[in-house]
Amino acid sequence: MAQEKETFIIGGWLKARLAGTSDPFKKVGLVSTIQQAIETNDITLNDTTTPQGGEYDAVSRITGMNLSINFRELYTWVLAALVWGDASSVASTTIDDEAVTAVPGATVALAQMPLEITEVTNDAGTTTYEEGTDYVMTGSGIEFIEGGAISAATPVKVSYTSAAVDVVEALTNSGKVFEFLFEGENAAGTQKRIECRYWRCRLNPANQQDWINTDDFLQSQATAKVLSDPTKVGPGKSKYCRIKKEKAAA
Repeated sequence: MAQEKETFIIGGWLKARLAGTSDPFKKVGLVSTIQQAIETNDITLNDTTTPQGGEYDAVSRITGMNLSINFRELYTWVLAALVWGDASSVASTTIDDEAVTAVPGATVALAQMPLEITEVTNDAGTTTYEEGTDYVMTGSGIEFIEGGAISAATPVKVSYTSAAVDVVEALTNSGKVFEFLFEGENAAGTQKRIECRYWRCRLNPANQQDWINTDDFLQSQATAKVLSDPTKVGPGKSKYCRIKKEKAAA
């Protein structure tokens, strides 16, 4: 019988749902790595029967199972989970005459993220200022141009259309517990599928998140602690995870 190669080069999708629910699993987006680690605590007894020493006996106990995940896409619900936050959606709307005070050369953040500034006037509404000459729109508000017609400390009114946005408020909860499902495909060896399912995973806040990086795509690295699931009972049943490995055809 020919020896079957059991080598692995695996790619696939990581999916998640809140632990303990029957919700469908959702893709978390592209992840570049998923690494599993099992931590142990070793209890050893020194061998004193010989001067050369050594170990007379040893016991290893499992102290934890962890996942390390490198997220390369940030869906809003995933971003919220990675900052222990809550997410909401705000629709686009029209805002008229929002009052601000001009500071030339500086950005004034508006109440909403602007999509288009339609008009900027003085407080009385009798003078209309020119975009590109007196002010420019920025990602979060308006910047008044030095040397323009708007002097420092001038009260002005800004009318604009706001962008539709997702809002994530960070550190508003103590983290959520997810059930993770990894559906992988093997390009080497048997070229068959593998499924890893972790019943209860507390996702920790991202320990690294690159907001500025022009040399590579964004990375958001986080760990998850795999917790015991008391609902998984029975001989040979794991309370932590289950791995299914598709067999090659006989």
